[in-house]
Amino acid sequence: MKRIILAGGSGFIGQALARRLVDAGHDVVVLTRSPRGSSEKVREVAWDGKTVGAWKSELEGATAIINLSGRSVNCRYTPENRRAIMESRVFSTKVIGEAIAQTKTPPQVWMNASTATIYKHAIDVARDETGEIGATSEANDGFSVEVAHAWEAAFNEARAPHTRKI
Repeated sequence: MKRIILAGGSGFIGQALARRLVDAGHDVVVLTRSPRGSSEKVREVAWDGKTVGAWKSELEGATAIINLSGRSVNCRYTPENRRAIMESRVFSTKVIGEAIAQTKTPPQVWMNASTATIYKHAIDVARDETGEIGATSEANDGFSVEVAHAWEAAFNEARAPHTRKI
């Protein structure tokens, strides 16, 4: 049985992924700020997404950690919400990197969520990974692109030489 850690796994995507992984026979651990209690299929472990804590032990020998952490972007972009959106993504990514660096048997794979809003907005052309990167004034997506760059920089800067990063 493979142990898969879902950081931020209590959200919409995380819950669906957890169900799918459990159905496939995996041991699933959800790192969450608000544990509601573990079930026989999914263990919930408290973390704050900012500091290395007891949750780090879950990484030892894990097959994978998947970071889905991040404050919902379905909100008004007030200064407070912008800060929370940015920090929730960057801090969680950095702390996972710190925790991996402290493990004796690090996870084999670290998958980190990102965003498609890094690609320029277009309604006339389909976009994929080969698309232009950057914000557009008509989409008013400069903040989202800024978040994407900071989030991916935190991931790329994390030292995890024995963990494949995706």
